[in-house]
Amino acid sequence: MRSDQLFVRSALALILGTLPSLLLAADNFRKLKDAEIRARLAGMEVTDGVHWAEQYMRDGTYRAFHMAKPSQGTWYARNGELCLDHGKAEPDCREVWISGNKIEFRGTGFEGVLQKQQRRW
Repeated sequence: MRSDQLFVRSALALILGTLPSLLLAADNFRKLKDAEIRARLAGMEVTDGVHWAEQYMRDGTYRAFHMAKPSQGTWYARNGELCLDHGKAEPDCREVWISGNKIEFRGTGFEGVLQKQQRRW
């Protein structure tokens, strides 16, 4: 076997050997229930660090900053989802999935980090 073929086979074996552990590590998110949503988000913010941030106040209000445009309303947990009520139309509800401080709002495309609130207003 030529050395370049041996290299390719060795590299492929290494990649395939580590793939299952990489897939497991990437999918250790878990869906939060109502009480967990309230406990984990109250007094915190979720942000991508650049484009948007949402701050969840302990009194049930929220402030959002999407592309530097502020908005506000109320937030609550219902049926396993975080709901943001802007006072217009229907509330925006989404599933909350978490892994450490990483958070996903499934169905919205928003992924971010859960952290202490930063001064933004």
